[in-house]
Amino acid sequence: MVSADFHLPFDGNCLAFTIISTPDMFENAFIPYIRMRNTADMLDPINHCMKHYLNKLCMTLSRHSSSVEVIHDFDLQMPNRRPKVLAQTAAHVSGAAFYYKPDVISADRADGRAGGERSLAPLSPSTQPSPSLSSKLSHSPSGRRLLGYCIHPEFGGWFAIRAVLVLADLTADWMIQRSAKDVLPSVKQRIELLTAFNTNWHDWSAYRDVIAVTKRYSDLQIQYFQSSATDRRAILNTFIDCHKSD
Repeated sequence: MVSADFHLPFDGNCLAFTIISTPDMFENAFIPYIRMRNTADMLDPINHCMKHYLNKLCMTLSRHSSSVEVIHDFDLQMPNRRPKVLAQTAAHVSGAAFYYKPDVISADRADGRAGGERSLAPLSPSTQPSPSLSSKLSHSPSGRRLLGYCIHPEFGGWFAIRAVLVLADLTADWMIQRSAKDVLPSVKQRIELLTAFNTNWHDWSAYRDVIAVTKRYSDLQIQYFQSSATDRRAILNTFIDCHKSD
């Protein structure tokens, strides 16, 4: 599914997990972390938060494995600064969320099979795209190539892929791979998702609510993520001040 540049240096049957954050992460993990740190003066507070909790998880798992490794979504290969892991591909392979990629959808429709991603379901003749729809799979109206996007079966787009956790010395060749759930069976739905994500990304509900979801980000969480770095620091300070006054 990915080029050799992004192959992870582990046994193909070793035990690994894709770590995602659900909509409750902000209130249940991030705000308590900021209050514990008692400071808003840090670069990338979310990244610091993820490192904190995943380091704690690694310490627990080290009782069972002597080789626990976490690859965060923000970790880069040097010196080329490529991501160490393709987070959306990892989510798809692990079955956590379905990765809708325009090139794969186009290829599958062209030859009438469900190909590259394996769990892209073939469409019935009645749902095959027209040529005009197919042309929209590769490029946005501005001519830029469309980026793919993951959809979770419960949270839609209201989640984030945070890391891959690998227990390198534990193999799990007995496990059956779980396929990602395809929640957008028609090409029209897939096109609408990718077009909204690529051309109207500031309207979060346009692509995150592409399916009925069980939970969304809170208004406070949306406000935080849509704010500038300066405004985010002010929001973090309110968390700290409120905690001091409790």
